Amino acid sequence: MRALAGLGNQGDEYAEHRHNAGWMLLDVLERRHAIIETKDLDRVQLTRIRMKGRREDGGPAELWLMRSMTYMNESGLGVARGCKELGLSHEQIVVAFDDVDLPLGKVRLRESGGSSGQNGMKSVIDVLGTQKIPRLRLGIRGENVAAGTADYVLSRFDKNERDTAAEMIEEAADAVEMVLRFGLIAAMNRFN
Repeated sequence: MRALAGLGNQGDEYAEHRHNAGWMLLDVLERRHAIIETKDLDRVQLTRIRMKGRREDGGPAELWLMRSMTYMNESGLGVARGCKELGLSHEQIVVAFDDVDLPLGKVRLRESGGSSGQNGMKSVIDVLGTQKIPRLRLGIRGENVAAGTADYVLSRFDKNERDTAAEMIEEAADAVEMVLRFGLIAAMNRFN
């Protein structure tokens, strides 16, 4: 893994919405580690962080964080722009996104697969032209799921859900760090 693409919507009005769990993960990683470079490009913001230790291949534990500056349904455009800028293939990134099919607090790493009905991930798959994209699914389904999925994912976590959501994001950051240091399979065995 060379980059983590966190999916979300730009704008302060979306900052704490369930749909922005991918961006919340990027925020945690930026707080945990030293930021050594930032690039603001058309459709994507790239931030390079340095962690302690080494990558699984022995290189420095550095990771690019990709924040697509499009709305969720066009996330693939930002991710593709980031991959092009960094010279990365789809196998060298992990895409983190909210998943209403997973219970709140659950994280799931996968080597590939479909979009799970998540439009941002669907856009990434469509633009990159493959389902063979490693991904980190972040469970956002609470007990009071609203009838309309769009309204639900664009809502904030309920007061009684916020601690669980925060713990999930921290666990997801731990999973990303493990993927970088020990590889995807080791992290899947630990966190799934």
